[in-house]
Amino acid sequence: MIRFASLTVPMLLAACGGTSLPNAAAPNEAATAEAVANESEAAAGNMAAPADATTPLLNLAPEALSLVDPQTGRARELAFGTARALTVTGATAALGKPSDTGRNEECGEGAMEFVEFGGLTLWFQQNKFVGWFLEGAKPKLTTATGAGIGSTRKQVADALAISDVPDSSLGREFATDKGDFSGLLDGAGDGAKVTALWSGQTCIFR
Repeated sequence: MIRFASLTVPMLLAACGGTSLPNAAAPNEAATAEAVANESEAAAGNMAAPADATTPLLNLAPEALSLVDPQTGRARELAFGTARALTVTGATAALGKPSDTGRNEECGEGAMEFVEFGGLTLWFQQNKFVGWFLEGAKPKLTTATGAGIGSTRKQVADALAISDVPDSSLGREFATDKGDFSGLLDGAGDGAKVTALWSGQTCIFR
């Protein structure tokens, strides 16, 4: 059994590996409160504030999720290929216990397991993190630049190089030029709003 509560944020971030955010200088004691608030706002975008000062923030990213320590501003990636146990532990530290788990035998990429946190679904194959899918209002997650559910197409395009996917069976679909970040819109034009986002293998039936 994985004991999520036994890992502190510094231990979890250290285990994930990675480097500090470019602009995340270590604050002195007098500036700690202000620095934490500023860094959390910049990194989380439209995401809800953490429950307390030790709860990490979770950001969406192409081919990864990103954990941000609100006390130091340091970020660590949970990149695709990360072990399932570590990925779920990181997401649980930020979002609380999973709402559901299961297995789908009919995915195009082969049988896949999933762990859900409300509208966020994490996908796994052979106990490795291979994809994420987000829809719905909760949890309210964004990229580090603030793109999330409810963002306009223009807001996403300002942060990522995206193009419309022609003749998609899913609806008005867009994707980055690299194909590592995709989403759906509720209409056409720059003002159309994002209704779903995903990256990697997500067992989407087309």
